[in-house]
Amino acid sequence: MNKPTVHIVHHVDTEGPMCEPLDELFERIQNTLGYPINLAPSKENLQLLQSQDYVFVNAEVDQLLKKLIDSKLLNFKNTWEEVDEMLDRILVPAYRNKFEDSFGKGWIYNWHLLDHVGFETNPRYRILGYSGIFNLYKTKLEKLNIQQDALQWHFHPIPFNKAAHTSAISYMNSAYELQQVMCRRLIDHNWFPVVNRAGFHTVRPDINWWLEQWLPFDASNQAMITDNTGFNDNINGRFGDWRGAPDDWSLYNPDLYDWRKKGTLKRTISRCLNMNTRFRNIDNNELSRAFKLAETSGKDVYVGITNHDFREMSVEIESFYELLKKVAANYKNVNFAFSDTITAFRNAIGFTEKEVVDNNLEFKLELNGDTLKIQVINGELFGAQPFIGLLTKDGRYLTDNFNWGEPGSQSYFYTFDFLTIPLENITTIAVASNDKYGNTCIRRIDL
Repeated sequence: MNKPTVHIVHHVDTEGPMCEPLDELFERIQNTLGYPINLAPSKENLQLLQSQDYVFVNAEVDQLLKKLIDSKLLNFKNTWEEVDEMLDRILVPAYRNKFEDSFGKGWIYNWHLLDHVGFETNPRYRILGYSGIFNLYKTKLEKLNIQQDALQWHFHPIPFNKAAHTSAISYMNSAYELQQVMCRRLIDHNWFPVVNRAGFHTVRPDINWWLEQWLPFDASNQAMITDNTGFNDNINGRFGDWRGAPDDWSLYNPDLYDWRKKGTLKRTISRCLNMNTRFRNIDNNELSRAFKLAETSGKDVYVGITNHDFREMSVEIESFYELLKKVAANYKNVNFAFSDTITAFRNAIGFTEKEVVDNNLEFKLELNGDTLKIQVINGELFGAQPFIGLLTKDGRYLTDNFNWGEPGSQSYFYTFDFLTIPLENITTIAVASNDKYGNTCIRRIDL
């Protein structure tokens, strides 16, 4: 009898370097805790706040403060050169293979690539612009001939103040930037996302509905048995609100209106906990629960862990691996594997390899006059319609809805004319979709 496998899936919220000046840090401390700091921003005063002898407000708030300004959490990679130096160390086989799974394979990364776009101020010196971080990582992985890692989706909604360091929770308020990222990656890089990692760990109804159109897999659930973070910036479930979602490492399909409830939507959501942050961290108890679920159910289990590339990732990886070895030693009838996210989802859901291959999505494009027809010839779309990206001769990236064919025909149409955009103004048409298995089909016409 085959042993069940716990799939260890390392999701990296890939956002590039970040620099936090002291005045920004002190402001963040005040906003996060909800108490004023009557100290001038300086290294000496930061050390004072970090001191175990210093009393900020009271014991409870002081404990939160110490978590927030732990020196390990403030050790940011300030430049791309610093990030690049870390990548040169942790991407090579010699480093990956230090961490061996039950099958003798080494560490795998799943890079959820962010575009910092739509912002007007940038006090923490993030890399701004469409495909900036995407290009850096894509080039890096190609240069090192890395095949096992995955490039996936991450998006930060745009706040009202349009500051690159401010959190927000609305895709509807970010519709233009969202569409631009999708179109540019599809047209410029022949790339379409499959797996989501929620920006700021946060989903809302509009995000839920958008994801349901395009991405079959979502590694964002941070439900905890007890989720009382205590931080002022997370009161009333403001960010990372997964209260009521499964907290036992089981997968689920979300509800139409409440992404935390089990429902009838098609997207599959997995649990994904933090690595050494101020809350919702993976620990011995949580990891043991995953191995126990695999042992009792006899089925594969998905364990997502996440961190950021603007901190020293090797420290968190090595710490987690020590925890993993300790827990795995207690479950001799369970394997563990370092996995790319699509493989892990497929195995934990229970899709067979034959099922995935036989139903691999395929569609074709036909351009007859001013009418584009998309016809599915194998498998089924995950969402309601394919995604279309258009590049115009004057450099605009556009997307739109399709017209639908006869019910059940899996055919879709788009007309280029004075009501949309004339075909003579178009240089590239690209169409993409996933299926429920995580297969992606991309077709394009370059005019």
